[in-house]
Amino acid sequence: MQVAGSQKIAAPVDTVWACLNDQEILARCTPGCKRLVQVGEDRYEADLELGIAAIRGRYKGRIAIADKEPPSRYRLNIEGEGGPGFVRASLVLDLEPQGEETLLKYQGEAQVGGPVASIGQRVLSGVAKMIMGQFFGGLAREIEQRKAG
Repeated sequence: MQVAGSQKIAAPVDTVWACLNDQEILARCTPGCKRLVQVGEDRYEADLELGIAAIRGRYKGRIAIADKEPPSRYRLNIEGEGGPGFVRASLVLDLEPQGEETLLKYQGEAQVGGPVASIGQRVLSGVAKMIMGQFFGGLAREIEQRKAG
């Protein structure tokens, strides 16, 4: 399944880059994240609890940041397993400066298996878009709070 989208963030690229590399901000922005622990450079283990349609359940996962090109691009690799099945995703995040704002674009692909895969591509695609929207909306809010503080 292909995933792609964009989010305009009211902050310069350097600020957005710093937030995308901040463990605490990543944990707060990730939907259903109960725990995010650094296990190596740019590598994390996560516990997630999602309650969206048939995706509902607990997942244990790994997140890795790779192919860094500061402050404009990196690859986010995600693997998770739980009762509802598994997910593997690889996303490239690109940051484009637009004056004092940043256009954050993402694209990549996700694989889903196990019982959750039986709900159909259209539903999974909608859930993936919703989760991505929650993550990037949370990131924008975190950045706004950081600027205000």
